[in-house]
Amino acid sequence: MTKINVDSNLDDIYSNIWRCISGGIKNRHSDFHTFSLATSTNNMVNNRTVVLRGCDPEKGKIVFHTHLSSLKIEEIRDNDNVECLFYSRKNKIQIRLKGKAAIHNNDELCNNKWNKMSRQSQLCYFQNIEPGNKIDDPKKIHQVHGNHISEHFTIVEVTITKTEWLYLSHDGHRRAEFKHNNVNTGQWLAP
Repeated sequence: MTKINVDSNLDDIYSNIWRCISGGIKNRHSDFHTFSLATSTNNMVNNRTVVLRGCDPEKGKIVFHTHLSSLKIEEIRDNDNVECLFYSRKNKIQIRLKGKAAIHNNDELCNNKWNKMSRQSQLCYFQNIEPGNKIDDPKKIHQVHGNHISEHFTIVEVTITKTEWLYLSHDGHRRAEFKHNNVNTGQWLAP
């Protein structure tokens, strides 16, 4: 990631946000490789870390993979409003993305991605006990790879409706928001 110029204009900041996110897809050492995903259902909020698997700056989308039986899928079905939080400790940048989550399972998007994944990555979706189930012993979990796409492999696409950017500095914080209607509109905010 490039050094942040705190006097950058909003267009430059918005471009830098997508450079950061795009860089996190392939670089597992990037601070932007993982993010915190918040979902809510029944007036309760849940938060967890997921791995960034794709993004489309033109369409304003980010993508992650998950198991169809995970709690987050149930929560997204109930309420598709989510928030994604990225933070770079090294660069002191926080990026908050609010959006709508769409679940893809057993469709062309999943099939295309599955065929590009390593066998090791595919194995995660052939676990004998579904995520979140109570177990007596972790050794009871095993994975046996099938020669087909797992019915549990799921892709979640988040279409961003609002982005917030925060730069932390002892010289003064900087904060901006970008609303995604048909045109991205940026606005400075008090930090």
